[in-house]
This record gives sequence, C-alpha cells and structure tokens, in this order.
Amino acid sequence: MSIHNQLLRILILEDDAAEYRLIAKRLSNPRYDFQPTWVRKLGEAIALLRSETFDAILTDLSVPDSSGFDTVSKMRAHSGTCPIIVLTSLEDEHVENAVIAAGGQDYLVKSDIRGNAISRAIVHAVQRQESLNRTRRLVGKLKRSRLRLKDQSVQLQRKNRKLRKLYRTSKEFVDNVSHDLRTPLTVIKDYVSIVSGGMAGEINAEQKRLLEKTALRADDLNHMVDDILDASKLESGLLGAWRRPVSVEKILNHTTCLLSQRASIKGIQLVVEQDPDLPEVYCDSEKAIRVITNLAINAIKHTEAGRKVVVWAKHCPLEAEVRIGITDEGAGIDKDSLGRIFQRFEQLEDDAKSTVKGFGLGLNIAQRLTRINLGQLDVESEVGRGSTFSFTIPIADPHEVFWRWLAFKAKSNLPVRMVEIALDDSVTPEAANDFNRFVNCLLRKDDLLFRVDQRRWLILFLMPEQDVAKWEERAEADFKRFCRNRPQGHLPGFTRRLLRQWQPPFSSRKVLMDFNQVLESEYAAKGSEELATV
Repeated sequence: MSIHNQLLRILILEDDAAEYRLIAKRLSNPRYDFQPTWVRKLGEAIALLRSETFDAILTDLSVPDSSGFDTVSKMRAHSGTCPIIVLTSLEDEHVENAVIAAGGQDYLVKSDIRGNAISRAIVHAVQRQESLNRTRRLVGKLKRSRLRLKDQSVQLQRKNRKLRKLYRTSKEFVDNVSHDLRTPLTVIKDYVSIVSGGMAGEINAEQKRLLEKTALRADDLNHMVDDILDASKLESGLLGAWRRPVSVEKILNHTTCLLSQRASIKGIQLVVEQDPDLPEVYCDSEKAIRVITNLAINAIKHTEAGRKVVVWAKHCPLEAEVRIGITDEGAGIDKDSLGRIFQRFEQLEDDAKSTVKGFGLGLNIAQRLTRINLGQLDVESEVGRGSTFSFTIPIADPHEVFWRWLAFKAKSNLPVRMVEIALDDSVTPEAANDFNRFVNCLLRKDDLLFRVDQRRWLILFLMPEQDVAKWEERAEADFKRFCRNRPQGHLPGFTRRLLRQWQPPFSSRKVLMDFNQVLESEYAAKGSEELATV
C-alpha cells in the first residue's frame, strides 16, 4: 500500500541530542511527511504512548532509566501494535533475534545509517505492521466465524436429532393409526357382506342398496388409508419395488374386479379394451394396480350415472412400452388446473364439493408409483368432454428396462455397480424361488434387479465406494436371518461378483453398450427374450 503524503508520527527515544539531530535530519525526506517527537527517557516515552498515538517508534537500547533489550520489552508493553525499530551501536548476528524476541520489528546499526535508510526502514515497518494488523483482523474474524460455525453446527445437529425424532414419531403415528383403522374397516366390510348376502336374514332391495353404499364408503376409507401409508413410505424412502415380468391382462383383470362393483353401484358402465397379444411388461404389478385403481376411482367419481369409464391398454412398439389409460366422460379439467392436479394435498373445486372426500394424495401417489415402475403419467382433458389419464410401463426387455433406469438415475452423480448374485447349482428350484424373495427384499428403493436364470441375479445400484462394505455386511446379516427363519432349513451360501462399475461422469450410451456386452458374454445361453421372462 502507498503512504505517500500521509502524516507519519514518529516517537524517538534517544538520550544523545547529537544522535537525535542526525536522525531528524535523515527524516527530512520530501517523499514522506514525518513528524518526529523526541524524548530522552523511557518513562517519558511510556507517558506519551499512554496519551497519544504514533505510527512508528525509534528507540535506543540504553537510556538513563533503562538499558539493554528490556527497553524494547517495556516499550512493547505500552505501544500496542505500533512497530518498534531499534537503534543500536551493536553489530552482532544475535541482535536481530534478541530484538524480535523483545518485541521489536527491525533494527538499524547507527554507524550504517546513511541517506534514506532510516526513512525506508520506517516506511517498510509501517507497511509491514499494517499488513500484519490486517492479517490479525482476518484471522480474528476467521476464528470468530469458526466458533459461530461450530456453534451453528452444534445447534443444527441438535435440531436434526429433534427433527429425526419428530419424523420417527410422526411416521409411527401414521403407521399405527393406519393399522388401527384397518381392523374396524375389515370388521365393517365383513359384517356388511354378511348382512347384504342374506346370511343374517332376508333384506329388501332398499336395504341392499344402502348396504352396498356402506361397503363402497368403507372401500373409500380403505383407499385413503392406502394413500396415507404409501405417502409415508414414499417420503421416508422405504417403499421398495419388486419389478419382474408380468402379464398386462392379469393386471387389468385384477383391477377391474375391484372396480366393477363401484362403477355399477353408481350406474356407470366400466369397459375394458386392450390390444390383442400384449407383450409382458417389467414392473411391480402391485404398484401398477394401485395406479390404475387411483385413476379409475377418480374417473368414476367425476362421471355421472349413465355414462361410461374405459380402462384400456395398447402396445407402443416404437417406444418399447405398454400404455395403460383410463378415459372418462366427466366434466373435464381446465388448463389452469392441469398444472397442479399432481401436487400433494391438491384438490380441485369439484373434489371439494364431492360427497367422497379424500386427502388429495391419489394423483400425486399415482405419479410417483409410475416413476418407480420406470414409466410416465400423462393427462389429456377437455372441459365438458372428459379426461384421459394414462401411464407407461416398459416391456419386459432388459435392455429397455436398464436404459430407462439409467435415464432416471444418471443425474445422481454416483457410481453405477453391476453385481451378480448366484446360488450353487445343487439348490432346488423351490429353494431358488425362496431366495428370489430374499434378493428382492435386499433391494433399496433405487436398485434394479434382473433374474437372469433360475439361480443367478443381476443387481444394479448407485452406491458410493465407502458404502459397499456396509451393503455387503447387511446382505450377509439379512441372509443369516432369512435362513434362520426358513421352515425348510438353511440355504447354501450365495456368491457375489462385481461385473462392471462405471464412475461418473459417464456416457449413458457407453454404459448401455457395456451392459449389453455383459448379457451377451456372461449369459450367452440365455437370449434376451428368455432372459426377460425367467
């Protein structure tokens, strides 16, 4: 920094007047504005330091009331951060260390003071001291910041512990309440079924109609409980997926059996339309059924008696997927509402007026369950003409399923690992099927599993290197627990083999090519079609 044209006040402690006059003469420098103050004794210097501020101090070591390096030490005790330059007749290699140890910044040998040497020494001392002061202030701020950060970290940890406890408590509350609601619901539905079936005595048509409505409302409440539990598991990351090849026809048949009674009670015609020879899809069938159920219940709720709701499925070969949809003849949804219907706890005005109340979770859960099945949920609607909600499921082809999984997970910036889990050839098919259930329970929510043949599985997961050992320990512990609880006895141990690992950033196309190469080289005996249907 420049200190030109800056007034520099200099305190000079020197008992020899001739020496002082020489110093003062050397300080007459047109480049700098020095203002010297001269004292002969240390006591006078200390008195001035207590009442005035100086930019630098020049001091002799020996004055009438002090001598040696104690002069510097005593001066330092009263000078704050003001730089001290020692003037000495000594020329010794130990002087510099002694001066610094006593609190001085620099020293000048009197016999060597020529020209502008003393001016330069003072200016450099002031600059060094100002730099040192700035550094000390920054260090002080850093220390205070670290203390604040440490305190904030402690508070944050305390709050996180409290939040985790509150979260566990709220989740336990939701799970317990949901479980407690199911028991009376089951009893209500059983008794309604007994009475409406005439097992407790003959009933008339009006009584039967009322009982059917009661059963319908019990089903509504049961679906609300399902929504609450699914929302809780989705938020906590505990809702896993058991994806495997499954028939679309079976999914539709299971769903329409649940919905046909609801539609008929409201006087709505439920129609099922599907392409012939639909290929198998790769998904968690229970989640696909939940999506269809949520969408169809919404469609029935918003459709007037005498009209129809169509559940349909069609093969989209170019996209390597099956699209399943529900089309109603209801009031439709305006464009402004389409953008928010998938938000949690969001209900449209018509929903709020409906006699069938919910929590506004159904569509949000349907969307998230669709993503778990590596598909996409879409909606088309026209006010006054009805709505169509449809979602996609990939066909049961490992290449397509892996490509979609990778597209969903590529943004996570974590390594992708492909691990083979295998059983001994001596394991029976029944035992291998039991082990298949264990492997699926071993999956985390973002993992992908293929059963490549009767006794081998491929698991693909996103996992940092430091978590691999923990996962393997957990797999071993869970397997021991599984065997201990298996009525047929223990299974032989399984082997794990890392086939591939891709570190981010990676090319999705390159990863897919590696994946295909593994299928061709490691499982050449299994064509992709057979592999998908094992």
